[in-house]
Amino acid sequence: MVKRSWRRFDWMLLGALLLLSAYGVVMIYSATIDTSGVGNPVGRQLLYLGVGIALLLLVASVDYRLLEILQHPVSFLTPLVLGLLNVAAVAAWQVKQTQPTTLTTNLLAPALVPLAIGLVLILFVFAIDRVWLARSDLEPRRLAEAPFRGLISVGILALAAIGALFVFRLGPARLPMIAPYLFGIGLSLLYLLDCLTLRVTDIFRNLLYVVMVVMLGAVFEIGQVSGGAQSWLGAGAVQPSEMAKIVLIVVLAKFLADREERMEELGTVLASLGIVAVPIVLIYLQPDLGTAIVLIAIWVAMVWTAGMRLRHWLILAAASAAALPLLWFALQDYMRERLLLFLNPTTDPDSYFNIHQALVSIGSGGLIGKGLTHGTQSQLHFLRVRHTDFIFAVAAEELGFLGAMVIVALLFVILWRTLRIAERSRDTFGRLITAGVAAIILFQTVINIGMNLGILPVTGLPLPFVSYGGSSFVTLMIGMGLVESVAVRHRKLEFD
Repeated sequence: MVKRSWRRFDWMLLGALLLLSAYGVVMIYSATIDTSGVGNPVGRQLLYLGVGIALLLLVASVDYRLLEILQHPVSFLTPLVLGLLNVAAVAAWQVKQTQPTTLTTNLLAPALVPLAIGLVLILFVFAIDRVWLARSDLEPRRLAEAPFRGLISVGILALAAIGALFVFRLGPARLPMIAPYLFGIGLSLLYLLDCLTLRVTDIFRNLLYVVMVVMLGAVFEIGQVSGGAQSWLGAGAVQPSEMAKIVLIVVLAKFLADREERMEELGTVLASLGIVAVPIVLIYLQPDLGTAIVLIAIWVAMVWTAGMRLRHWLILAAASAAALPLLWFALQDYMRERLLLFLNPTTDPDSYFNIHQALVSIGSGGLIGKGLTHGTQSQLHFLRVRHTDFIFAVAAEELGFLGAMVIVALLFVILWRTLRIAERSRDTFGRLITAGVAAIILFQTVINIGMNLGILPVTGLPLPFVSYGGSSFVTLMIGMGLVESVAVRHRKLEFD
């Protein structure tokens, strides 16, 4: 492992973090003073700050390259995860179709046969992959050189299309009888097609990735609802979607670093997008659109840093533009309402009220503000969620333009020092990790301040290191610990 040197620890970055976090504690105090029903947010935020600093120093003291070792592939994890997914899908379907009064007696028996068929097919594909496909080192660009394998891929797609047509012609009356079988058959066909082409399912050999997916999936069964989203575990103590940001950065950094010489291949880009797509879908279904978009921003920043080609950007941009109508109809109702409200505030004046109050708060602050705890919009409680989503508006009203610029300046220093560490990283893995953490801070800052100013839709993303929140704050501090871990092990330059 690379020897660490605490002399290269970025103390300016740590200082900016502590100043900004202290600034946030002060603003949380001002935003929640004389507010009932919120408990003691200042005390809790101070606790989060202490835990966050301890975790930052602990993570910084550990060589970040150990995270590569932890991702040593375990081949049997792929069929295990896909098998559990098949079991969960069939069980969920049976629960939906079975009446509550007969649930205990009629649930197990009808599911055994389709479960067995699905598991056998998945294991069969895994055996084919181990015996033939994996040893052939098949790559997407080699399909033309292996027409037989390419023909199999086309045949699988044709078979899936015929199967879909057959199911459609059966009609809805017979669907409950065959749906449990379709889960296993469809999953095994997708698994086989992936083994022949992009091999996205290889990421299920990565234990970190599997743990992340399991935690995100667990919230649908045992998660608590807060703020309209079922996204919390442990009686509201842990938010897996926040931890997923850091885990995804580490997993994606490992994936892209191992394929640094293959970034000119579209298959590498699509495979990295497939890795990100799984947690994005799980988080979107909670529903949590804001965090799902953050994961997209992380992917964009990291593939850009890894050297994604311009032609690939153009292809994905064209595909995204073509898919916009489908994405619009896939959005949930409240998501479409927020976007429509942003485009035309007059459609729902009640929902626009808080955005209007944020603009009033920012505009009334002037140059130096009305003074701490003396803001009218915040202290008279006209401004809602003022200690989380709209804390920037509180700072602008009470401390004025200058106070708001202090927040922006400190965030700029954090980003500058983070990107400087990325530039000086001794390897691609460290550089990609640092770029991913910088993407979280930059994207959440732009979105949060933008929605406070009314120039971006409301998404519920917190302002980094300032807004109240445990999971978000601690996750960011762990991310900064990884950045500092890269910093203390960067290559020694001539002017050091």
